[in-house]
Amino acid sequence: MKKKLSVILAAVCLLVFAYLYAHIDKNTYLYDRNTDSADFTGTGILKEGEEITQTFTCTEDSLDGINLKATLVGDAGQVNVEYSLIDAESGSVVREALVSGSEIENNKFNRLSFQTLTKTAGKDYILKLTETGSDDITGVSFYLDAGDEYKERLFIKGNETKGMLIVRLITHRFDLETFVVLSGIVAFIAGFMKMLYKLFK
Repeated sequence: MKKKLSVILAAVCLLVFAYLYAHIDKNTYLYDRNTDSADFTGTGILKEGEEITQTFTCTEDSLDGINLKATLVGDAGQVNVEYSLIDAESGSVVREALVSGSEIENNKFNRLSFQTLTKTAGKDYILKLTETGSDDITGVSFYLDAGDEYKERLFIKGNETKGMLIVRLITHRFDLETFVVLSGIVAFIAGFMKMLYKLFK
């Protein structure tokens, strides 16, 4: 009886661990992830007064930030990138924050966080990017996939541009796939260890 209770307790503990571990930052890709990164193009530096706006529809129930691929031009340590999320229907800014150029990793995806926004599924938003402290030779440039297949609207420095910013939406939530995979791995290891124990007992 004690052995059965120990097994049940161990199984419950492992399932709880797998459940907690499966709460991850889930990325939703706005661009075609099959596009070769070598085909990405740059937006160029945003000087003060210039902006980039990208429309998109959110498919998740909440948003915790974005992963944005950027490149540094010159010594951009004194440049600030301001990012804001606008409700496309009302035009109101629902989230905004800024990140220093010194915190941006060159030619990599950078996590730009904001306070969790809820009840977002099915809603249309506008991502707006601006810079301060930039000039013709110093600042931050962003990547885009210049494909014709995107229905969303992208404006760069006031000009409508075909394509989509290389950006991923971040939602911190429970991921069933991660839970199932981890539970399967743990169950396999436990079964394998039990088999070895019986063989060498």
